[in-house]
Amino acid sequence: MRILVTGASGFLGRAIVAAGAQAGHHMIAVSRSGVQVPGAAEVQASGDLSESVDGVSFAGVDCAVNCAARVHVLAREDAAAAEAAYTRMNVEVPLELARRARDAGVRRFIQISSVAALASRTAPGEVVDDHSAPAPTSPYGRSKLTADQRLAEMADEDFTVTALRPPALYGPGVGAWFAMLVRAAKSGLPLPVGAIPNRRSFAFVGNVADAVLCAAGEERSSVRSGSFIVCDSLPISTAALYRKLLALHGFSDRAWRWPAPFMRLAARLALGERAASLTGDAAFDGGRFAQVFDWQPPTDMDTALRLTIAKEVSAT
Repeated sequence: MRILVTGASGFLGRAIVAAGAQAGHHMIAVSRSGVQVPGAAEVQASGDLSESVDGVSFAGVDCAVNCAARVHVLAREDAAAAEAAYTRMNVEVPLELARRARDAGVRRFIQISSVAALASRTAPGEVVDDHSAPAPTSPYGRSKLTADQRLAEMADEDFTVTALRPPALYGPGVGAWFAMLVRAAKSGLPLPVGAIPNRRSFAFVGNVADAVLCAAGEERSSVRSGSFIVCDSLPISTAALYRKLLALHGFSDRAWRWPAPFMRLAARLALGERAASLTGDAAFDGGRFAQVFDWQPPTDMDTALRLTIAKEVSAT
């Protein structure tokens, strides 16, 4: 199968290209500069997709996967400008790509969305699934939901449109707060997270890439169109996750049990809005995707964490 991936130089895009090549597919990597991506049989330089999608060629493509997206607000960017930029990159660009793909005879279009289209946070004890009412709380989440809804309107018997909604991703080369947690565990740093009973969902980047290939390989059917949460494990507390990372580095339990209210206050003072990623709840259920597509994640969490920290170790 010939599979085209936009945003192919990104964290998930690279994993999809590599997994597709390993599975024997002809992978076409599309990025702004046309940089070579490991596993790509072809590369395309698209330029800035927010300005134009004319640089993307869908000729001979069987399945298109859109990983290109705007995730963060730039420094000193006002709210109106940020909202407009999210709309352009996360709504208008996917729609233009999907139209061009359909017109070129592509039969499957996979949009990489996010659980943020449903919720960025969940209440204690709550687990959001595909049947939950969407309640995005950020410009990013709202833009992803709008794109999912409008792309769904394009689906028919000849053009399957599947939006996959993963939670926070991790794997070799992960960044953001997950990387900070990995580095803290590597040094054996005690963290006072032991008394916080939160639950958060994560997904190994390799498993999400496998889910993309699973969706790409399905027979064309309107049943396969739609939006699906993709998770590869049960929600886990920050304390339990940190203990796993500590153990992989040879350390005993150093998730100290400070009183939860005090810890949450300290986290807010130290991390600001990012504190929710450490202390808050974000629990999701991807069971519907697993059932509809008969999919099982190939890599369990313990193995995935070993692969993640191996990258850190080899880099030192």
